[in-house]
Amino acid sequence: MMSSLESSTEHWQQPILVVVMGVSGTGKSTLASEIASLSGAIFLDADSLHTEDARLQMSQGIPLTEAQRSPWIKRIYGQLCQYQSQNKSCVLAYSGLKQQHRKVIFSAYIKRAGIVLNAEQSLIAERLAKRAEHFMPPQLLSSQIAEMEPFDDEVSLLNLDVTNSVQALLLQAVHFIELLDTE
Repeated sequence: MMSSLESSTEHWQQPILVVVMGVSGTGKSTLASEIASLSGAIFLDADSLHTEDARLQMSQGIPLTEAQRSPWIKRIYGQLCQYQSQNKSCVLAYSGLKQQHRKVIFSAYIKRAGIVLNAEQSLIAERLAKRAEHFMPPQLLSSQIAEMEPFDDEVSLLNLDVTNSVQALLLQAVHFIELLDTE
């Protein structure tokens, strides 16, 4: 028997892009993969499209420059456009630090929504310190927070507090997406 959560996302009416955003350590990949798994959408982690050089640089605590981010944004956009052209929904885990980059990312789909994950810096730092297998070191947290530009009305946004359980966040996210899907 299917739960109401599962049946509600089983078939979105049209392809949608859901971008789960926040600084490193907020749980973007976890929540985005859960939403994608539940809905049958494609899960895409923007970090998977970084070059090895970019990952190495960040692992050494050196933030990327705008010139280094630009080709990465183009790769993400290109992949999203491919999914949109195939009528496939996608849930993207992506930091979303810069407004101009978010505009490019969101422009890949007609129907789109953003979910912003928020938490106190101390909680995020604690989470980052526990991650051994990720290239993003805790010392880059402050630079990410400083670079996070405010969100405007570019797309429908849901702000979530990551102190809640993944299941609670998932319920809120799915409800938000359901409301958008009926518009």
